[in-house]
Amino acid sequence: MKRVWLAAVLLVTVVATQAAAQRADVIHFYTSSGESLAIGVFAKEYDKRGGTWVDDPAVGPQAESALAMNRIAGGNAPAAMQWPVGAATHELAQQGMLTDLDDLAAAGNWAKNLPPLLLRNVTVDGHIVSAPVDIHGANWMFTSTKVFKAVGLEPPKTWDEFFAQAPKIQAAGYIPIAFGANAQQEDWLFMALLAAAAGNDGFLAIVTKHDATVAGGAGALKAFEVMGKLRQYVDAGSPNRKWNDTLALVETNRAAMMIVGDWAKGDLAAANLKVDVDWGCQLAPGTQDGYIITTNSFTFPKSDKPDQVAAQRKLAQVFMDPAVQTEYTYYKGSIPSRLDANIKSLDRCAQQGQKIMAEGPAHQLPHFLLSFTPDVLGQINDVLAQYWSHPDISAVDATKQFAAIVGSAGQ
Repeated sequence: MKRVWLAAVLLVTVVATQAAAQRADVIHFYTSSGESLAIGVFAKEYDKRGGTWVDDPAVGPQAESALAMNRIAGGNAPAAMQWPVGAATHELAQQGMLTDLDDLAAAGNWAKNLPPLLLRNVTVDGHIVSAPVDIHGANWMFTSTKVFKAVGLEPPKTWDEFFAQAPKIQAAGYIPIAFGANAQQEDWLFMALLAAAAGNDGFLAIVTKHDATVAGGAGALKAFEVMGKLRQYVDAGSPNRKWNDTLALVETNRAAMMIVGDWAKGDLAAANLKVDVDWGCQLAPGTQDGYIITTNSFTFPKSDKPDQVAAQRKLAQVFMDPAVQTEYTYYKGSIPSRLDANIKSLDRCAQQGQKIMAEGPAHQLPHFLLSFTPDVLGQINDVLAQYWSHPDISAVDATKQFAAIVGSAGQ
């Protein structure tokens, strides 16, 4: 009897130890309705594979970063944390703070199935240190089908078309363009304007080569001029409004359109709105042959605890499973980071994004987050904020400031 009792105790202990080994707390900033559904796909799959997902959300990237770093400094690092690829990830990796994923990447053929741009940005000193879970296009235009139908217009394909339409839209009682004046939305808008005005080659010269001459040229100047002209077509509630609250103006047919990344589709789907019925999507005016790419990625703080390491490995496998990514992107609005994923179930916007990605590197335009250090990006954001909120600043002066900052990034 004692032997049976000891066996039972041993079994319970083993099961409890295994359960603890699979427990993974994940810090992220997915808090909008669509984002919550998306992260839930990973959580459900992790639990399905025998783990216990512990959700630890923060409101916004800055709050998430602060929470993660405080946890690490306090000796209580999370199993995984959402972290921007590029300079921010490189900094942590070079400090020896991140677990490398080389063996998992080799087993999962990440190098073959990730776009070269993403692979470069998640690789530090020859080691893969981050799991990119999606590819977002930042240069989308989402439109209210009802508003454009009410005014008898089609969504604009160029900014000249928009400026011809805007007075009519405004006269009909609608907001021509929904915009929240904060750093995030100013970046999205300006990048789309820059790609349209400078073309793919000019955009790539600025963001990948940090070419100050191109950054101070006619394309960038045109982008600032268009941005300044847009001020008269936003609503009075624009300053500091969050992106999802700005998108709500399009959702509720108060605004005609918004320039925002495809993550907007998650919120539109969560509101039970349907593409080509309630809303439309097309690439921002003038950017029909370029895709401004950003990605959400998860990193794994280095740990010497076997349980934590086991949880991290399972998480990475879940994050990089092509079928799981496809389900996740249905809610997130993006396309999978893995180009071998089957996206036939996704909407026409995703199909269009995937098609442009397949056209090759000349059409894959890095988001500023993938191109500039946080310090340089902060300087660019300051220029955009000052320019937007102070109409007395000329487009010429703003362009000169922008070029100087871009040039300094290459030094």
